[in-house]
Amino acid sequence: MNIEASTRIMLDRLNGVEQMGSFQTADINGSNGFGNILGDAFYQLSSQQIRADQSMQAMIMGEDIEMHDVMIQTTEAQLSLELAVQVRNKCIEAFNEMKNMQF
Repeated sequence: MNIEASTRIMLDRLNGVEQMGSFQTADINGSNGFGNILGDAFYQLSSQQIRADQSMQAMIMGEDIEMHDVMIQTTEAQLSLELAVQVRNKCIEAFNEMKNMQF
């Protein structure tokens, strides 16, 4: 699985959503806060995934990199991805609750 390609696709889609959301939030607050925060979080997640992938490839190629550094970076990337999935699940759960609300 190519993590870099999948995260690039996700970031492109997020940028499209962010641009749509920026028109709505800019009118309310004069800035586009939530879209930027979400975009930054996805960018950091993508950066961690790429950095962990690159360090693992460097270790496989025999470059001078410590095994524990690779393990730390891959564990950080894994935990960040699990956190992002949990946040996504909470957002979907909140959306479904709002969808099922009756007025």
